[in-house]
Amino acid sequence: MKAQNEGDRLAAEAARVKRVYAQRRRQYVWGSVSHEFENQERERQTLALLRRHGFMPLTEKKILDVGCGSGTWLQQFIRWGARPELVTGIDLLRGALAKARATLPAAVRLERGNAAALPFRSGLFDIVLQSTMFTSVLDPSIREQIAAEMLRVLKPNGLILWYDFLLNNPLNPDVRGVRKREIFALFSGCTFDLRRVNLLPPVLRWLAPRSWFLTYMLGRVRPFCSHYLGVITKLVTRA
Repeated sequence: MKAQNEGDRLAAEAARVKRVYAQRRRQYVWGSVSHEFENQERERQTLALLRRHGFMPLTEKKILDVGCGSGTWLQQFIRWGARPELVTGIDLLRGALAKARATLPAAVRLERGNAAALPFRSGLFDIVLQSTMFTSVLDPSIREQIAAEMLRVLKPNGLILWYDFLLNNPLNPDVRGVRKREIFALFSGCTFDLRRVNLLPPVLRWLAPRSWFLTYMLGRVRPFCSHYLGVITKLVTRA
C-alpha cells in the first residue's frame, strides 16, 4: 500500500509539472544583452567550478542532466569537451526531448522518465547536473526522492552540479525556491561548494544594456543574486 501511495504521489506531481509547462508562455529573448550576460557569466563560473574540483577536462567523464529540457546544458558539456556517447539527459516532457534530439549529436542518450525513479544503475555517472528543476517540484518528499536518486547514480568520487533559484517568484506560484538549508538537508552527509550568482532578473534586464561593468560588479553582491551555483560531493570515508 505504501509503495502504491508513493507511486500515486509521483504520478500526480509529474502530471502537475507537465500541465504547468504546457501552459507556460514565457519565452527567452536570446538576442538580449541581459540574456547574453547571464549565459556568459554562468558558463565562466561553471567552468571555474569544474576546474577547481578537478573535473576538467571532461573527455572521459560520464555526465547526466536530470531534467535536461531541450538540451542546452548537454550542448554546453559537449562544447566543453565531453564525448557525446558519454552524455545522457532525462526529462518528463516529450516535446522538450524532441527539441533536444533535433539539435544534439545522435550518440547522446536521451530518456523520458521521472527524476525520482532514474532508470540507471547505481554509481554510473561522474557528474550529475540539475538546473532549475528542483524549483519546479513542489512536493517536499519528491524533492527528497530526486536527491536520493541523484546520489545513487553518482560515482563515489563524482559531483552533483547544482544551479537553481533560491528565491520564490511572487508572480509564479508553480515554482518554489530552494534555500541553502534545504539543499544541505536534501544532500545530508555531503560536502558543499555553493555560491550565489545571477542578478535578480528585473535588475539584470534593466542594468545589462546600460553598463556591462556595473552589472558584473553588482552581480558580486550576494543580496542581489537569485540563484545558487555550486557542486555537491559525497563525503569519502577512509578506513
